[in-house]
Amino acid sequence: MSQDPAPRQYQLHGMRAFYALWGGQFVSIFATQMTFFAITLWAWDISGSATTLVLVGLASFLPRMLLSPFAGTLVDRWNRKLVMALSDAGAALATGFLLSVFLTNQAQLWHLYVAGFFIGGFGALQYPAVSSVISTMVPKDQFTRANSLRSLIASASGIGAPLLAGGLIALIGINGILLLDLATFFVAIATLLIIHIPQPAATEEGQAGRGSFWQETMNGLRYILARTSMVALFVVFMFSNIAAGFVEPMVNPLVLARSGNDATVLGLVRSAGSAGYLIGGLLMTAWKGPRHRMTGVGLGFIAEGLLGAVVLALGQAVPAWMVGYFLTGLSITIINTLYIAILQAKVAPDLQGRIFGLEYLVTTASFPIGQLMAGFSADRWFEPALQPSGNLAGTFGRLVGTGAGAGIGLVILFGGMLTALVGLSCFLIRPIREIEVLLPDHPANDAPLAPTNAV
Repeated sequence: MSQDPAPRQYQLHGMRAFYALWGGQFVSIFATQMTFFAITLWAWDISGSATTLVLVGLASFLPRMLLSPFAGTLVDRWNRKLVMALSDAGAALATGFLLSVFLTNQAQLWHLYVAGFFIGGFGALQYPAVSSVISTMVPKDQFTRANSLRSLIASASGIGAPLLAGGLIALIGINGILLLDLATFFVAIATLLIIHIPQPAATEEGQAGRGSFWQETMNGLRYILARTSMVALFVVFMFSNIAAGFVEPMVNPLVLARSGNDATVLGLVRSAGSAGYLIGGLLMTAWKGPRHRMTGVGLGFIAEGLLGAVVLALGQAVPAWMVGYFLTGLSITIINTLYIAILQAKVAPDLQGRIFGLEYLVTTASFPIGQLMAGFSADRWFEPALQPSGNLAGTFGRLVGTGAGAGIGLVILFGGMLTALVGLSCFLIRPIREIEVLLPDHPANDAPLAPTNAV
């Protein structure tokens, strides 16, 4: 893709450009959160199945995961701003498709799967693009803060979106919410037009890996395999995503099953989780995290498992669900903010697109395994077994109760314990514990930010 030799003077640069990018993404993601909440209620209403809700999420997750390594290579080969615009445009087309089937009263579950597939496919470009532009837009000592601001996009929108969607769905219906979502995609694209995003400086590692599309993708893989600490870190996050598959996708069915399908209660719990993300983001924005980032990652996993998921699983009332989900969101924000900042500092800037693309595949490929195991075991085994007369009611009933949602709670409890074990491994495995010493920061990330090669 063609690039301008220098930034246009009317565009915003540096941190001002990053803040503008942040604002445009916030508006778009707020509306997307509203859409997700609305279609979750619709899917649950017509199916009543935890597995169905899991499959709706998998429809967008799987193409995002499988295509991410190739998307990351495109991020490094193409102009990163145009890649982000293409991702937004693809998501807008998928939302327009959903709007059309709901307007004509033809919506079925498979329509959600089709739209999710296209959103995930184009969304594969978004994560490596946004993760890699931070190192070209802000100085290295601001990486943690910039990533925490990224986390605030999802969390701040998530606080209001479920509550607002729960109220608006009675007034404008799912059609009106989809229309609002579609309009905000154009806001995000318009924001990209007024900001300057520099292309990364060329490095020795990046130049050595130049070649065909496939060769450049494989060079990213070789870059990872040559660094033991990076491989170990990715394996730890792979296991953390198995554990996450037993927790996050089960929250909606847990609350709906135990509250009698009360959309208001679900909105309160989801908003509490988003408040945790928000507070975590604000904390990391002000504090920038511990000196040793991996210490924060390990403690974050332990807190997520023992203080977040366990409270969610054992709680049988709205306040407990809100506290558990709040602590889960708080911990996840701290973990991800520190983790991404580590990679941004360690990886050559002109390789970050493909490294983040490969990282997404490697670390999240296990997430569907956890999701499917959780949904299947909840529906087929633990929910029936934890009814008042079920064969597990006496053994686990004292922990998670009995009746609707108790089996889902047991699944979440298992996920929380596994998450805590992942956190413990961050202190026991030397290549992970000492990654910030064993894997030096890349010198190109210390260079002054140059306003070159942008659109």
